[in-house]
Amino acid sequence: MALNALTDLFIALSCGALTGLALPRPGLCLLAWVSLAPLFALWRRSRTWKDAARIGMAAGMGYHGLALYWIFDTCRFAGLSMPVGLLAWGSLTLVMAVNWGVGGAVGWRCAEREESLRPWAWAALWTAIVFISERWTPRLCVDLLAYTQWQYLPLLQVSALAGPHLLGFLVVAANVVAQRVWSESGGEPPRPATAANLALVLGSVFAVWAYGAAALAGRDARIPGAALRVELLQPAVDQYQKFDAAYAQRIRAGFDELLARPRSAAPALVLWPETCLPYMVDASRGIPEVEAWARRLAAPQIVGVVSAQGEIIRNSAVWVSAAGVVQAAYHKRQLVPFGEFVPLPFLRRFIGLLNQMGGLTPGQARQAFFETPWGPLAAGICYEAMFPHLAQRDAGRGARVLVNLTNDGWYKGTWGPYQHFQANVFRAVEDRVTVLRCGNTGISAVIDPWGRVTAQLGLNERGRLDADVPLADPFPQGSVYSRAGDWFGWLCLAAAAGLIALGLLRRGPRSNFVE
Repeated sequence: MALNALTDLFIALSCGALTGLALPRPGLCLLAWVSLAPLFALWRRSRTWKDAARIGMAAGMGYHGLALYWIFDTCRFAGLSMPVGLLAWGSLTLVMAVNWGVGGAVGWRCAEREESLRPWAWAALWTAIVFISERWTPRLCVDLLAYTQWQYLPLLQVSALAGPHLLGFLVVAANVVAQRVWSESGGEPPRPATAANLALVLGSVFAVWAYGAAALAGRDARIPGAALRVELLQPAVDQYQKFDAAYAQRIRAGFDELLARPRSAAPALVLWPETCLPYMVDASRGIPEVEAWARRLAAPQIVGVVSAQGEIIRNSAVWVSAAGVVQAAYHKRQLVPFGEFVPLPFLRRFIGLLNQMGGLTPGQARQAFFETPWGPLAAGICYEAMFPHLAQRDAGRGARVLVNLTNDGWYKGTWGPYQHFQANVFRAVEDRVTVLRCGNTGISAVIDPWGRVTAQLGLNERGRLDADVPLADPFPQGSVYSRAGDWFGWLCLAAAAGLIALGLLRRGPRSNFVE
């Protein structure tokens, strides 16, 4: 491979890695508005679609490789060898980078023809690729570019109107425009098309910010006074000792100690984290320690367990009434590849699971809500918070509170728990619902419908989070996104289909835009 080609791949890799620094925990969010600009310059001067695809793959490897470094650490925490850890990290990074490679190849052919439409064509193609793949690619909470803006709540508010993709669309368009402004910065005024696109991008970002600032400014007036108490248990149990019989009694005693602590008000609901009990549960026979605390506190409990029904094993959230009776259960719908199941049957001979529970069975796509004083409550478990459409469907069916029981103890103090936590903030804003997140090692929190964290226990902090949640719903009809679905994603998909059709109709050689 020529030296220039290697240099281009290194630049692309660096662009992706720099963009990854905008995610939690580094949080260099402003960087994402310009860090991909050199990538679009490389795509612009690529001579074939294969070159563009290679450059895109390199950028995707840089982005996901940096952001998901904790996959390697998790494998090492679990006792796997270094080569296996590197294989897992590298394979996942490669899979996640495919979108970037496809985007480069398709964009090279279809997005470079009209200078005035170029930023918007690239943004539509990028968004469409993420949109159509978001239900099958591994969802590890970094592939939506909107997540790069996690620190700026005013920008996030537009997600209630257009879902998870509009903000990422603007990030892509801004980078394309930045590349053109830079390439034309030789002392002459920018071309009219470049100036117009720069004004449109800046105007769009300003409008999104102004909308979000106005929404946040009206927050206090919409928060009602009456509230009820919720308690979230964060036991900080070492994940790698949880199913060791020698620690079972210590884990039970730890929950008893948290629940026996003094309280200033009686709880209306108590949450226990994902798979928190050190044994497998047959809910039909009851959960004695949880039922006893439900009766003692006169408060319903939602407890995360590994449940068994015959040969079927599930990751479940069980509802125990204030009378101490198991009344309902939610079963996790979206399982973690290689953590809870092996995706391809032939791989089972060669690859095991990282957990001690064995292969799990997913729950039904549509499950009943739990009824609470705050209205219908939809349960979700850990990884499911990474799927915007799951929360949107639940909110669209009438859920006014989303609970996410999680266990990020696998990842210890890496960036992983922070990335997972911030995804819940997006789900709260998108659907204008309250999110209650209860984690074994954290981050446990109450997140209001504007994405503000009103109560929180930090990562690896042991404790009980007592928080008041308003009874009245400031958004009884939900959000535009929760009612209408991902209309913006579909719009971008339609635009991308049109661009691809035009690209196929123009069968002549594409001009090279080497500058």
